[in-house]
Amino acid sequence: MIALAFWVGYWSFPLLQGTGTFVAAAPDNPAHQATDSPLPEDTPLADDRMRAFWEAWDILERDFYGSKPDALDRAYGAIRGLTETFDDPYTYFLEPQPRQLERDELRGRFGGVGANIERTDAGYVLYPLVDQPAARAGIQSGDLLLRVDDDPIPPEMESDQVVARVRGPVGSTVTLTIRRTGADTNTGADSDTGADTALAQDMEFAIERAEIETPSLEWRLLEVCAAVTDADMACTAPGAPRVGYIRHTLFSERSPAEMEVAITELQTQGAVRFILDLRGNPGGLVSSAVGVADLWLDGGPVYIEQRASGSEEITHAEPGALAESLPLVIIVDGSSASASEIVAGALQDQNRARLIGEQTYGKGSVQLIHELSDQSSIHVTNAEWFTPNRRRISPDGLTPDVVIVPGSDPLPQAVLLLAEE
Repeated sequence: MIALAFWVGYWSFPLLQGTGTFVAAAPDNPAHQATDSPLPEDTPLADDRMRAFWEAWDILERDFYGSKPDALDRAYGAIRGLTETFDDPYTYFLEPQPRQLERDELRGRFGGVGANIERTDAGYVLYPLVDQPAARAGIQSGDLLLRVDDDPIPPEMESDQVVARVRGPVGSTVTLTIRRTGADTNTGADSDTGADTALAQDMEFAIERAEIETPSLEWRLLEVCAAVTDADMACTAPGAPRVGYIRHTLFSERSPAEMEVAITELQTQGAVRFILDLRGNPGGLVSSAVGVADLWLDGGPVYIEQRASGSEEITHAEPGALAESLPLVIIVDGSSASASEIVAGALQDQNRARLIGEQTYGKGSVQLIHELSDQSSIHVTNAEWFTPNRRRISPDGLTPDVVIVPGSDPLPQAVLLLAEE
């Protein structure tokens, strides 16, 4: 009898548990009820392309032991998996929070409190910027962030999530709860020892968010003799033409206007030759790349775009430029990518500037950014860029006119290269 009961249980278990070809739906999902007969035409499973997906969804819902992700997390996971099947590193999915941070970065401004946030073993520490809302409210450097409004901020939270919670619409109010550690003189029974007792105090600050700008450029008049540090290089003679140095870190919406200000201010200070440093610039907005190139080019093509549809478009700079005749050298490295390569390639092909440094990254693909209904987004590779001379940027990048040894400082050689102009 025992052996018979075991045998019956062993062979009936797969039928009862939904293995093999039988599929059991989750009890609370009647639209996906499994059946041996053909599905009604009006059910989601009627599309054979999605049949296996919903079968997997229902099996996990029914059989998984443990804490289950909610429906939104599952949907995001499915979209991420879908984009990964296209086997393209630039076709990807972003959830709403990281998408908002990306949007802020490309805009060059955001609603925030004006403080840097640093992750430490103890948690996230605040460093307010001078004359910004956080500093004016009383936040001090070294304050430990405990909560944003009602949300706790544990040390293990991802930094993007922390930043997204602190930021928000300009004019809105956010409450930061911080812990401040300070020294307080003990005035009690042990006051004669003069001992200081470190006290930790939790404090709340209601701060109105303001528009915080994030510049994409920095510039200065270069001290030529200070730049030429190599013993084998002669310092430029006193009275030689001055060099304007511009470091560009990202092609944001602000970049063309900032570049115009940088060129104008440096010219006012006496600069007649320029170095544009694109090292570490990952790219950004193509429209900003065109706007920046337009300041240095007197017309002519900036880049050629070949689309997935087979069509081709050539984008030109406008005739007449702010700095069309000023000698220019561009510094690049292995992290100069995308929009940086568009600008560098256009100026190199038009013999407007010489490139010095290392081989560039090699990202010549174009992405369309599609905003979804919940503010998440899909980035989809849709086209490829070529330089005006139809040089392909992907995957090898641009070769500088003067290649330097990786790890060495290209600035002294860039100065000398300018002297030849």
